[in-house]
Amino acid sequence: MLASGDPLFVVVPDPVNLSETAGVDPGEAAAISLAWIHRDVATLIIDDLDGRKLCAALGLNITGTAGVLVAAARAGLLDFDAAVSRLKATSFRLSSAVIAELRQRL
Repeated sequence: MLASGDPLFVVVPDPVNLSETAGVDPGEAAAISLAWIHRDVATLIIDDLDGRKLCAALGLNITGTAGVLVAAARAGLLDFDAAVSRLKATSFRLSSAVIAELRQRL
């Protein structure tokens, strides 16, 4: 459904209420529901552990912030270590072990 004035390329699907999303944050529930609608072509970027577990149970394709950084570094779009350093300066948490594992994927 398009609202008046929306660009023609913007399509806002009607929400799908998945009973499985009852235990996750409303924003994550909406993202998971949208990914469900487009499950054949979508990859959901999600970091919340409970949300990731639910996505796995639903068979959704997922990645996280760290996965996006790895993909961007592989594509030559950013310096992985500089990006991780900036990310660690925020409230985002990545263990040294996870960072080492991610470096192996580069």
